[in-house]
This record gives sequence, C-alpha cells and structure tokens, in this order.
Amino acid sequence: MATLNTGDKVTWKWGEGVAEGTIDTVYTGDVTKTLKGSEVTRKGSESSPAYLIKQSDGTEVLKSHSEVTEHEEN
Repeated sequence: MATLNTGDKVTWKWGEGVAEGTIDTVYTGDVTKTLKGSEVTRKGSESSPAYLIKQSDGTEVLKSHSEVTEHEEN
C-alpha cells in the first residue's frame, strides 16, 4: 500500500469490528501524543509513516501505516 495523505479516509481493526476516520496529520518520524489521558507513541518513517486520525465523533487516534487500510467507498 502506498503512503497515505492528509484527508484520506482509513479503517483499522478495533475490537471485533472496524473503526474509521480521516487522516489529520502525517508523521515521518517518531511521534508521541497524549490521547484520552494516555501517552501513545508510534515510529514513523518516510516509507512507513504514522498518522494522527480524527474519527467522526472528534476522537483522535495515532496509528502506524501497517495498522490502517485505505477506506474503500461503496
């Protein structure tokens, strides 16, 4: 999968279902964010970035490139 860009819609496995959101920021280096009171770290690189993703309810999540899939429009 090619790298994704700001504004791209993505999905990822969450529990027994699938969550989705829109990429807000792309990180090509290591990044640590405090989300919902917990510190979350992802290792990003040029070939495998980390993404700050905003869900429709406003919740933000930090995911590695390998954790997400580009959302397929139906």
